[in-house]
Amino acid sequence: MKSIYKLVLPYLFWLFLLIVIPSIFIILATISTFHIFNDYDFRLTLDSLRFLQDSIFLNAFRNSIKYAGITTLICFVIGYPVAYYFARSESKNKTLYVALLIVPIWSNMIVRIIAWENIFKPVSIINLFNLSFDLIGRDSAIIIAMVSMYLPFMIFPIYAVLDKMDDALVEASRDLGASASQTFFKVTLPLSLGGIVSGVIMTLLPAMTAFALPERLGGGTIILLGNLIEKEIFRGSFNIAATVSFVVMIVMLGLFMLIIRFDKEGETLL
Repeated sequence: MKSIYKLVLPYLFWLFLLIVIPSIFIILATISTFHIFNDYDFRLTLDSLRFLQDSIFLNAFRNSIKYAGITTLICFVIGYPVAYYFARSESKNKTLYVALLIVPIWSNMIVRIIAWENIFKPVSIINLFNLSFDLIGRDSAIIIAMVSMYLPFMIFPIYAVLDKMDDALVEASRDLGASASQTFFKVTLPLSLGGIVSGVIMTLLPAMTAFALPERLGGGTIILLGNLIEKEIFRGSFNIAATVSFVVMIVMLGLFMLIIRFDKEGETLL
């Protein structure tokens, strides 16, 4: 037992160093004048929380919900059929096809964002087809790029659940006289709910907190929570940035608890 405990120590060390300590700093900066680079004037205050009523924060929060919500919905509409097809496929190369979905994630996200930026500019490869247009600064540019970035995060959890589902349940449903659509909505869809919830959350969170993507494709006019945190840090408003980060932490914690409720064994947390 002691040997197993020793193996856990490195994990606990990095957990404390990279998660616990930064979280404490964020909470302190939210409820006080604490500043990591300026701690000589420490006093408790809730002044930073007033920023949550500011129009800048409310606008960024609305934008985050808007773009993340639309992106998540599109990813689900596209991702569920893809996950279902791969899970039901009897091809010997099924694992290879699923693995190919991971390939885009291997490339640097900034490189992919810049690639989309160059495509959406008036002067781009699209001009070869006489389809010159400028999408930079428009909702469509951000949503298209977000879907391409986060679609795998929707597919994998749903695929993980569907692939492990017992085929006998589907066969039993059909033997009892249920049609294909009835079997899907009464058996397959409810059993894949855990994967759907995990996929939605794993897509929603990064979409809500993105900052490089809306910064490059939004033309600097579309602000999400991630952009707001970045801008406040560079302005030197560490406490306000920490307050916004604290809100994001609360949202993430709530959504993570939702995953645990629907997926107690953690099978879809890929």
